[in-house]
Order: sequence, then structure tokens, then C-alpha cells
Amino acid sequence: MFTGQAPPILIVALLILCYLTGLELWREHDLPFLIKAWWVLLVLLTNLVGYAVFWAWLAARRRRRRT
Repeated sequence: MFTGQAPPILIVALLILCYLTGLELWREHDLPFLIKAWWVLLVLLTNLVGYAVFWAWLAARRRRRRT
């Protein structure tokens, strides 16, 4: 029966994704806090898709900064 609760393993996985996002954003010293919070919330709301988009954005940002 559907109770509206997520399995604990999915909650733990989501928290790990949010933690990893925050960890990577911690290293970006020139980003304002609001943008960092926006990315963490996006990952929280969209799960793995948001995390993939975050990594694509972060890779492009770091590549642009290097050149």
C-alpha cells in the first residue's frame, strides 16, 4: 500500500547528493552564497538529473576560467 513515504535508502542517497554538491561549491570561492544555495536546492528538488546538470555547469565554468 502506498503511504507517501520514501524508502530510507532514497532519502540517504538524496542527502549524499546534496552534501557532494555543497562540497564542490565550497571550493568555488568567487560564487555568491545565493547561487550556491540555488544549486543545492535544485539538486534537492530534481535529484540525479539536477546533479548531472550541476556537474555539466561546473565543468564548463572551470574550463572557461582556465582559458
